[in-house]
Amino acid sequence: MADIELFFFTNRNLLARKRPSFGNSFNPDASAGLRYGRATLSNSGADPRVKEVVVYEEQKDPETGLFKIKGSTPFLTNLYRLMWDGEKDTVLYVHGFNVSFEGALEGGARLKRGLALRGRDVNVVVFTWPSDGEAKPFVSYFRDREDAKASGPALGRAFVRVKEYIDAIPPAELCRRRIHIVAHSMGNYLLRHALQYVIGRGTNYLARLCEQVILAAPDEDEDAFEHDHKLALLPRIARQVTVYFSRHDRALTISDLSKSNPDRLGSDGPRLIDLIPKRINLVDAGAFSGMGDGDWPGDSNHHGYYSRSGKVLDDITSVLTDILPDQIPGRTYVPEKRIYRLVAPLT
Repeated sequence: MADIELFFFTNRNLLARKRPSFGNSFNPDASAGLRYGRATLSNSGADPRVKEVVVYEEQKDPETGLFKIKGSTPFLTNLYRLMWDGEKDTVLYVHGFNVSFEGALEGGARLKRGLALRGRDVNVVVFTWPSDGEAKPFVSYFRDREDAKASGPALGRAFVRVKEYIDAIPPAELCRRRIHIVAHSMGNYLLRHALQYVIGRGTNYLARLCEQVILAAPDEDEDAFEHDHKLALLPRIARQVTVYFSRHDRALTISDLSKSNPDRLGSDGPRLIDLIPKRINLVDAGAFSGMGDGDWPGDSNHHGYYSRSGKVLDDITSVLTDILPDQIPGRTYVPEKRIYRLVAPLT
């Protein structure tokens, strides 16, 4: 099978190794300092493996401290060319807790492969922040949560940079392809703080930046859509928001019981459905959150289903293909809860 190609940007620290890699600390220049690059991963087995990492060059003027060469320039130019020439949408993937740099790339590649197998070939861009990549009880979780919060401005800066890049393109040269976001687990908490950074830049930056935003197994508060300082303004930057949740999600159950984070959005959905804007759709993935995709195994913790469950990947593909929420196959609507529930097809 052909290798998987994707882009990445990160606020992690660059490691001095034979093959470029990044660690679990912040960019030494600043926690919001970004490096850009691309990666190639093997496409064999249940989990893709990193084969090559290329980091785009950056160079500062020693006198002024300003960048003479910016890594964001080839990153945006190459990505835009792919969107134009390949007529492909782009998915920004934001990973969650306990994920190394290589693990983040592998998660993005697994998502790209799952969508491609369903006829939805997209460019994938991974934003990877300095998660520890270690499952040390309590310590790693709280440290990752603080790092996710501190990484919000880095992702927010990228949103601003993309908007300014698109605004500078003459209308006749716009490729008309779309940008989507898939945030997983604690990546949703990071997305909250990225949104707050954008809000702080002024209302001009709250224009629609993307088409679809998918919040998968969000390790976020169940009241996140009730408050402007959380995710209430998220629909302002997207045409549609879809939340996938599962009451069987063991990772979030542990978050509830042992990490002082009760009532997670990814466990049972939002607290008050009457306050949810109509552009937010709620999907109960509980019946399929532990299932696999063909010969590839599922996630026994019922947490990584966004890229491991064939049924959930089918649904995400339909969302990214712009099928209306009430017309997506394999869903049934529960009006009293205002949710869609994934169900098995009739035999």
